[in-house]
Amino acid sequence: MMRSQNLDGAICSLFGTSVVRIFLAIFIFSGLSAFSGVAIAQVIGSGEMRAHYIDVGQGSATLLEFSCGAVLIDAGAEGPVTQAGLIRYLDRFFARRTDLNRTLQSVIITHAHKDHNVGLMEVLTKFQVLNYIDNGLRKGSGRFNQNWAQDNAGRLGMTYANYSYDKIKVNGKVNGHTDGVIDPVNCQGVDPVISVLSGRFDAPVGGMTVSELEGNGNLHSLVVKVVFGKSSFLFTGDLEEKAMHTVAKYYMGSGTLNSDVWQVSHHGSYNGVTMGWLKEVSPKFAVISCGKWDSGKVGAKDRFNTYTFGHPRIAALDMLQASIKEERPLLDSVVAFYGQREKHRNYKVTKNIYCNAWDGNIVIRAFDNGKYEVVDKW
Repeated sequence: MMRSQNLDGAICSLFGTSVVRIFLAIFIFSGLSAFSGVAIAQVIGSGEMRAHYIDVGQGSATLLEFSCGAVLIDAGAEGPVTQAGLIRYLDRFFARRTDLNRTLQSVIITHAHKDHNVGLMEVLTKFQVLNYIDNGLRKGSGRFNQNWAQDNAGRLGMTYANYSYDKIKVNGKVNGHTDGVIDPVNCQGVDPVISVLSGRFDAPVGGMTVSELEGNGNLHSLVVKVVFGKSSFLFTGDLEEKAMHTVAKYYMGSGTLNSDVWQVSHHGSYNGVTMGWLKEVSPKFAVISCGKWDSGKVGAKDRFNTYTFGHPRIAALDMLQASIKEERPLLDSVVAFYGQREKHRNYKVTKNIYCNAWDGNIVIRAFDNGKYEVVDKW
């Protein structure tokens, strides 16, 4: 006992009594937490949000994290392995953010293609989801999941809503549309503003024909904008040239499309980027959701893979490189496509263009003062 007292006195003399007490308190609290199995929530400050662009291969799934809630935009994947990876990522996220009680404020599906919604049913049944939003269509390669979500929203305790282009621009408003379903996140301090800028086209417009609208679900992609203080994010699903031109023309000069971070349309395909669109958006960062260049080269069971589609395209990257001024950290040459399958070559990316194919999971921290930080761990 005497030896222990002498040791305690020596430690206090060396470090100071108050420091030792703080250390012991932290040690005891940590031990009790571990012993009791109580997880300590790792929350973020009210002046920060994070956009998690999850690596799901040839697909898209983006988790928006706020101080008081979370929103998922798309729940796609390339196949069973990457779908399991999506669920595993969400499990890890909620293990860190225990304060959110495994609850998503809303799930927004841009359009009914399976590379954007194949994991939807699993997300809706494994996690608590308060609101579900899509474009209202009931056809496309991902129709089973979309139809199931629409039909079972009430049973799952979700509020369901869908949005058309005409509904969004009613009365000529040029700031998009928002309501309590689109934007259920209500944080103290900095409250994000989530709005929908385009949706389902119910009639031909902007050169799009009836047959195109009936046969191409990409044109009906929801366009979602998130404003967080002076920071902003834009999500456009698989929107293609004609629809992009229509949306850009409608909002031209209003500044509504202007966004610092743009998730590039259609996985960086040849028809997912135009100079006219880039002029309206004026992004500082571009994020491309697609798989590694050779994903699907061998043993693919269907065409939904990066190698078959040829993503991202060099033509799209060239336009992004010409438009974005800011440079990213040094990156080795990547593989990009000038066509499908074997039509690919090495490409040097120097601007703020990030892609799951070469960056894996991408997390962008955004602050209310308009500052950003791209991180690989969260």
